Amino acid sequence: MPGTRLSLKEAADITPAIAMLIQTYTDNMPYPHKFNDALLKCHLTNLDFAVQNNLWQEHVDHEVATLKPILEMIGSWIPEKGPDRALYGMFEGNSCNYQLFEKIEVKEGERLFQCPYKEMLEITSVLGTQQITWDDVHDKWCIPLWKGFAKVIGIEIEVTPGETCCVKLKK
Repeated sequence: MPGTRLSLKEAADITPAIAMLIQTYTDNMPYPHKFNDALLKCHLTNLDFAVQNNLWQEHVDHEVATLKPILEMIGSWIPEKGPDRALYGMFEGNSCNYQLFEKIEVKEGERLFQCPYKEMLEITSVLGTQQITWDDVHDKWCIPLWKGFAKVIGIEIEVTPGETCCVKLKK
């Protein structure tokens, strides 16, 4: 968590992670790699299968159900800390998401971030192994997934997809 001090033992344990980060970002063949490449490719491969087999809603529902205990815990923060804490739990306070997005801009009741899928979809589409489109990614993954998370947490959100995605608490 940001602002947390590491013990000497814990600091030593991050050395392999730093080395992997440097190795990843210096790998430029056949394209400049990022730390979230494997995660993005996995999401896109799974989504492509789900869309091609008309199972995308089931795919979203399964992800929401899998994370339900964590989402319910995030929802329990709202009475004491307010609804913005729900967005914190969905995005920058959640390693599954802060590893997905390179940067999350935090505003009260709102989160903005560059779409990580667009660039990777462009890279992988050259191979011809996936049939999904960028519209599929936001219409059949991001928007229903985040709205599913929000429903379990106990909030309502508005999602505006784009090169910069915006997720806002619904007023």
